[in-house]
Amino acid sequence: MRKQKPNLLRYEPATVEVPGGGVRVVESHHAEGFQMPMGEWPFHKICWVAVGKGSLESEQKTFSIGASDFLILPAKWRHRFVDLSKAPLTLVILCISVDYLETSLKSQLSLLWRKSLGDESWGQPRCARTAFHLSALVENFRLALQEEQNRSFGWETALKTVANRLLLNLSRGHCEVRESYETSSTKSVQGAVEFIDSHLYESLQVSDVAERCGLSPRRFTDLFKEVTGKTFSQYLNEKRIAYACRRLDETGHILYACHESGFNDAAYFYRVFKKHTGQTPGEYVASR
Repeated sequence: MRKQKPNLLRYEPATVEVPGGGVRVVESHHAEGFQMPMGEWPFHKICWVAVGKGSLESEQKTFSIGASDFLILPAKWRHRFVDLSKAPLTLVILCISVDYLETSLKSQLSLLWRKSLGDESWGQPRCARTAFHLSALVENFRLALQEEQNRSFGWETALKTVANRLLLNLSRGHCEVRESYETSSTKSVQGAVEFIDSHLYESLQVSDVAERCGLSPRRFTDLFKEVTGKTFSQYLNEKRIAYACRRLDETGHILYACHESGFNDAAYFYRVFKKHTGQTPGEYVASR
């Protein structure tokens, strides 16, 4: 006999228990006829609207919401979700305990969060700044959901890591009010450039970065050259060699600088280094 799959559709809100100093994730697939009374919750929520349309109602305002919106709902802020008929919502909600943000290690994030958003903007639908930022934000929610579902060793710590990353992204303006959303492909590429600058140590492939921008590799490559004046490879190698020089100045360790700057092949690192600086790494260290 075929095993029956569990029905994940909800007709009423899920009950969520968030431990003190902790983080939890809930996936809420609303069925047609979903009903949610106005209420308040003792934890903060960061919500990703994955599917559907509807509205977020508070006692003061009503906001229309839809797929790819993000919502920031503080603890004890009375609200409810109302689904549009025939287009029920699916939400992924990161639930963060109040004392998690109030501990000394998180206080700076808490201040940044409130300063960047302002109390008057609670509940206002927000969109990722560009398609690239949308991909990065959604990836965090998917990672959090996977950790919550699998509950492998260290899953609670992993959830806190994702929460910190989301809070930091929000504080740095990766998510803006919906009216400011930029659909420009060029803006998405600019977002990718920001990402590359701070992730030089990672393995970065044109196809992967282009996909996160919602562009074909060819279109991404053309726009990348328009934005930076260089090809993807030229730009990446220049940034990596500049960083490698800095690490060589500080440590004098060639292989350490090689791997720290994102080169996994020492021979390739030597070739690229000499091409950009006119010296081998050893000559560079000796000259300093």
